[in-house]
Amino acid sequence: MELAQKSIGKTWNKILDIIFPPKCVNCQCLIHNQKEFLCPQCFDLIRLNSSLYCPVCMSRLGERSTICHHSPYILAPSTFFMPPIPALIHHFKYSLLEDINTLLSAFLIAYLKKIDIPLEKYEITFIPLHKSKERSRGFNQSRLLADSIASYFSLQTKDYLARIQNTPSQTAQEGFFKRFINVKECFKVISPDLIKGKNFIIVDDVSTSGATLLSASLELKKHGAKKIIGLVVAKAA
Repeated sequence: MELAQKSIGKTWNKILDIIFPPKCVNCQCLIHNQKEFLCPQCFDLIRLNSSLYCPVCMSRLGERSTICHHSPYILAPSTFFMPPIPALIHHFKYSLLEDINTLLSAFLIAYLKKIDIPLEKYEITFIPLHKSKERSRGFNQSRLLADSIASYFSLQTKDYLARIQNTPSQTAQEGFFKRFINVKECFKVISPDLIKGKNFIIVDDVSTSGATLLSASLELKKHGAKKIIGLVVAKAA
């Protein structure tokens, strides 16, 4: 029975490949299997970072020992928002290709190994979506990334933040000021008594202006959080 089901599954996949030929999500050239997502040429464009950054001036923290004084968090981008990363993240968030999570999580895991953060000293959490937006999308991409990272390192993802305002998309806001006003005080700590004295890694997919990570970090800091790292797949300009 099991062999028959596998045979049917393979046949069905072949039919789908004929009707919908698998293509690289970035350059649209044909690839062998859609679960690869990228052709070899586009995959080779990806360059992983090897340091932490100041989110204000984007100095590498290997070159500067401190972040700008008014930043409550350190930025940890596994790479920068250049092709093929935009295509991967777009399909991850909006085309229901959740399997891309495996690939993006692999970038984050490899990056974390490069910068050698003592993860056991941090609480792993994520940028939450408003309940209505998560119901509409069907998943929270930041939660999926955080869960994959935590599982790989034998840690746990914990819900420390809730999104209490269903704010408009940040992509519709121009400039840091408008983006920060859009998400200002939109997060709330779930259990304030569990925050004080702890270090946090907040996982998200992309940081553009940094306003979302700033708002989330300020909420954690308000309740006594110590060191905060904003871990993202990519930093966009």
